[in-house]
Amino acid sequence: MPASRARILVPVLLLLVLVAVVGGLLASGSDDDGATPAPSDSASVEVEEPAATAPAVAPTDDDAVAAAPDVTRRVEGDPMAAGPVDAPVGVVVYSDYSCPYCQSWVVETQPTVLEYAEEGTVRLEWRDVAILGEDSTRAAVAAAAAAEQGRYREFHELLFADMDARSPEQLTAMAEQLGLDVEQFTADLTDPDVLAGVQRTMDEAQSLGLQSTPSFVVAGTPVVGAQPAEVFVELIEAALAQ
Repeated sequence: MPASRARILVPVLLLLVLVAVVGGLLASGSDDDGATPAPSDSASVEVEEPAATAPAVAPTDDDAVAAAPDVTRRVEGDPMAAGPVDAPVGVVVYSDYSCPYCQSWVVETQPTVLEYAEEGTVRLEWRDVAILGEDSTRAAVAAAAAAEQGRYREFHELLFADMDARSPEQLTAMAEQLGLDVEQFTADLTDPDVLAGVQRTMDEAQSLGLQSTPSFVVAGTPVVGAQPAEVFVELIEAALAQ
């Protein structure tokens, strides 16, 4: 074969081989049955330096529990908490008002944890984070404003009852529904102290490496996702038995 013809054919053959290989990779990477991945039980947000993915419930060996920070604040009269400040077991929940998995946990599991709080064995503390956009931020600030008038829990429940109501007008209507001082509520929406409290929670969640909601710390054990009541009962009972 003349050298000039070889110089032409070799690149052409290499190009054809490359096309065939890429085509094969694309075909093998496609989903043959068209199925979509099953939804997770938590809503995630990307961060610049993602931490390792946590299991649904972190290991409960002594080293893991010892390494978990105690994030309970245990402030007397905290409107964003339920149960005695000195309850033997602390449960902290980080949730986002735009997260449907957080809504599921509030409806299906939170009542069980609240039973422990009401009997005095659990200190349940809510931390509202806003990782899913402007609606989340408005809702978190509005909940903090409601907390200024001691009506956090009621406002919290209204927000999860209607996850589409996030406009300023709709949030104000919720305040009116609860009989809040609307003028004070509106002022608190831009109050520097209220906004600082919301930011404090966001900073705390970031320092813990939170990447999805809902996330929890239950008696020193991290829990991720809208786990069923049985998971929380097991961890709480184990802590009470120690």
